[in-house]
Amino acid sequence: MSTIADSSEVTAPAKVLSAAADGAAQIFEANGGCLDRIFGDAGIMQEELDSPVSEINLSQYCKMFETAAAQTHNDNIGLQFGRHFQPQQLGMLGYSAISSPTLAAGLRNMETFFPAHQEQTSFGLIQDDGILWLSYRILDPRIRNRRQDAELSLGMFCNVFRAALGDDWAPLEVRFEHAAPENAHEHETAFNAPVVFNRRTNAIAFRRSDLDAKMPAHDPYLFSMVKAFMESRCKTSDDPVDFATVVRNEIKMQLGSSIPSLCEIASILGMPSLSFQKRLRKHGLSYNDILRAARHELALHYMDDPSMPLTEIAFNLGYSELSAFSRAFRNWTGMSPQRYRRVSAN
Repeated sequence: MSTIADSSEVTAPAKVLSAAADGAAQIFEANGGCLDRIFGDAGIMQEELDSPVSEINLSQYCKMFETAAAQTHNDNIGLQFGRHFQPQQLGMLGYSAISSPTLAAGLRNMETFFPAHQEQTSFGLIQDDGILWLSYRILDPRIRNRRQDAELSLGMFCNVFRAALGDDWAPLEVRFEHAAPENAHEHETAFNAPVVFNRRTNAIAFRRSDLDAKMPAHDPYLFSMVKAFMESRCKTSDDPVDFATVVRNEIKMQLGSSIPSLCEIASILGMPSLSFQKRLRKHGLSYNDILRAARHELALHYMDDPSMPLTEIAFNLGYSELSAFSRAFRNWTGMSPQRYRRVSAN
């Protein structure tokens, strides 16, 4: 992928809307935390959180929860925060989901507008043999301690599903990129699902049929206002990393026995092909580079499942032959798929 789409090349600090911290002070205090110390150590002034549309530094946001976990001696404070965090608390991003007609539309709108809510972050759907995964990962390599953010974020996203499917809904499986904590049993209780750690991304698995669920709070008028606000933020930031992430996520969603064309992705994103190409060129991006990055990322996701045959992985990535996939995989990782699996198993 071109270097401009690589988050390691981005120097500006990523931002997140302060709505993501709605209620944080209350849970910190309930756990015996000192707000002055927590906010002070994170470099955040508490009044910065008063407006849901104000921006705070994403690194400081993550540090705030990591500091709170250490100070309150509650390693699962992020997990507990996210478990009770309702979509409305996410502000405009949450309303873009629950004011949509269906869960499918809601998730698509969240994916489209996520860069306006939180920068330098991958958020999108991945297909996997009849199961869908909602994947979330901070791309900024400078933010290393992000366990609390991952756990609270997946909890938040689960509540978007419950808004459509009811309080008893549970994911099929939950994955985290960080190592398993000592008290990991609480995670399976919180999600009511199997939870695994040390994965390449944070993700929740769900059935494709879940997407058909209606959003009870569907409101076209509210959505029109939310859409206008989020689109204005997207145009203001116009971050090439965020745009590349949206395109890459959509390609991953469409990959299968065939490879989605530039025109198909442009149509899905609601853009004329020429406008889509112009925006790629404006950011110094190549569609083929993003396609290769999407296949690379999705290949690593599939390789995490040792029971998935390599021929099936190749087919799901749009390769007609295993040999073509093996050559591409060797270019990505420096080793064959077979050796990669042996090394991973060890």
